[in-house]
Amino acid sequence: MEFDRRDFLKLSLTAGAASALSGAISVFDNDANAAANKEGFEPLPNINIGGIIRPPGALPEKEFRAKCISCGVCVNVCHTMKYDTLSIAGLSDLKNFGLPYVKDTRDFPCALCMECLKSCPTGALQPVKKEDVKMGMALIDLSICFGWNGDVCLSCSKACPMGATIFDFYNGEWGNQPMINDKCVGCGLCAKFCPLGGSAIKIITRDEYKKVKDNYLADFKKTMNMTNEERYNLVYGVNLPLIMSRGRIIEREYRD
Repeated sequence: MEFDRRDFLKLSLTAGAASALSGAISVFDNDANAAANKEGFEPLPNINIGGIIRPPGALPEKEFRAKCISCGVCVNVCHTMKYDTLSIAGLSDLKNFGLPYVKDTRDFPCALCMECLKSCPTGALQPVKKEDVKMGMALIDLSICFGWNGDVCLSCSKACPMGATIFDFYNGEWGNQPMINDKCVGCGLCAKFCPLGGSAIKIITRDEYKKVKDNYLADFKKTMNMTNEERYNLVYGVNLPLIMSRGRIIEREYRD
């Protein structure tokens, strides 16, 4: 895979920070502060991406590998459309060498133009409706999301090509509290347009989501069931300092 700036940041971590990252870090732990304060640090550091994210319409992995001939047509089409979402795995990833993948769902999300599906000569990418695409799953880091910490931010839902069907909102005094449901297609547009520095949204594979879903929803329920005092201490004592340390990457828009 390509070596990008986040790989550089990972290599540049101090030994102490790297040690802190080696264990599971809950979104509620004060111990996560030092690691999460790193500029550009990814959301939900305790959850792995889970591997390669394939283009929309990709067959199940074994079938995809059997049919894909590494022609690169899908990648060329993607670049021609000026999205630059797809890339070809290089020698640094021999297992996937020559196969197309989504190189960075945060900075280069899939626009779901579906042109790569139409251009695949072998059927490794199958025609599929946008709402039935299952590239991955988007998860919101509740500890750094504006909408979970006293603000009203609709950037993720406005960026989502599927709209209201993907988002559930739990409106309250602590924010509009968005949650992304299982209908998510994993395109990454929500992560791209999140105004928080580094984004508050992480895209993971569907297989990884199956592994972490129960724990993730348990964290969600824990937050929803907090007393007002507990929530106040969490938001003002832990979360807002994390948010302020990250800054903003784009100007937010509000609905009239």
